[in-house]
Amino acid sequence: MRILLISHWYKPIKSPVKRMVRIAERLSQKHQVTVLTSLPSYPTGILPPRYRGKFWIIEEENLIDRRNLTILRVWDFPTPNQGLIKRSLNYLAFVITASIATLFLEPFDLVIVSSPNFFSGIAGVIAARIGKSKFIFDVRDLWPDSAIELGYLRNQFLIQIFKKMEKYFYKKADKVFAATEEIRRTIIQMGISEKKVVTLLNTVDIEVFRPKKVNPKKYGYRESDFLIIYIGSLTIVQNLQTVIEAGQILKKYPRIKFLLVGEGEDKENLVAQTKKLKLKNIAFMPGQPTEKIVELMNLADVGLISLAKKKFFSDYALPTKTSEYLGCGKPIVACAGKTLRELIEKNQVGRVVPPGDSKKLARAIWDLYRNRKDLHKYSQNARKLAQEKFSDENFYAVLEDNLS
Repeated sequence: MRILLISHWYKPIKSPVKRMVRIAERLSQKHQVTVLTSLPSYPTGILPPRYRGKFWIIEEENLIDRRNLTILRVWDFPTPNQGLIKRSLNYLAFVITASIATLFLEPFDLVIVSSPNFFSGIAGVIAARIGKSKFIFDVRDLWPDSAIELGYLRNQFLIQIFKKMEKYFYKKADKVFAATEEIRRTIIQMGISEKKVVTLLNTVDIEVFRPKKVNPKKYGYRESDFLIIYIGSLTIVQNLQTVIEAGQILKKYPRIKFLLVGEGEDKENLVAQTKKLKLKNIAFMPGQPTEKIVELMNLADVGLISLAKKKFFSDYALPTKTSEYLGCGKPIVACAGKTLRELIEKNQVGRVVPPGDSKKLARAIWDLYRNRKDLHKYSQNARKLAQEKFSDENFYAVLEDNLS
């Protein structure tokens, strides 16, 4: 089968590409897969030298025990992931160039589109229509609702247009993959047949993300340090201001330390605020390759998740880092709503506090620091949950069952 995957972002970008990389590499074991994506400038807006001056470029990725994976990159107006106007131009530029590219590609048997970028659905519909292909719309984030909640989208005329587009994509799709059960329920409530809306949870390779011993001195820490780690995008959606405030509350306990790993639009502000408050218990590190991420997670005592005080983030989100923390057997402390609360509390893998509540976040961390018995129990339960529910084998089984 010939498969086209349309994803605004893809490797070598580190985030948010893990889900589509996993889909592409798995399907390329049995099928001919082409990934249609952008030149990689996210989130800094800076293109690596080899891509500069290019409008499009074709790459072949040779993977062990897989067919060659073809990657077609097209121009998308490189810009930092900051500011509504620039980001909108970036999104729309990719949709235009990707849609044009589909006109020159051979027909495919299956087209899979990843949202966000929500507008990529346009290129997907065009490609599916040209090839009379099956169409799968993969939904990681409900849009335009998330943009409305964040205040990015206020114009009622545009909101109505985008709402109609959203429903159009769902109706056109032969299958809709939802990243969480809550997203699935919401799509069904919009009148989409529940038979074609499938929950496809973000999972992890539990043989890569697994418990291992790491010497804390390698990263400048001591055995006695109690390390809280956050790994992922540093954007306003994560509401990491809450973490800075919790760090300020806990600064009188010098053994409790925070490490934030990643990049994003809010990083500069977070670093500046940390310096202004003279918080020596909070450190930052650039995004890292997978092998380093696994080490850093195992270095930590607790994995941290923080989400904005917005319904379509706090209630619906189940970030990829969740399964990675679980795979490494890390207890989770989350500032989150319904989806994460149900998962964490039902399976006893950590603590959940309301989004934006720095006092309760500090208290939850302090409680775990003092209660190593609970910490150990959560750690054991986390690894078990990863093996039972968040293993890549579960992801692949659902994916492959819904291709035909």
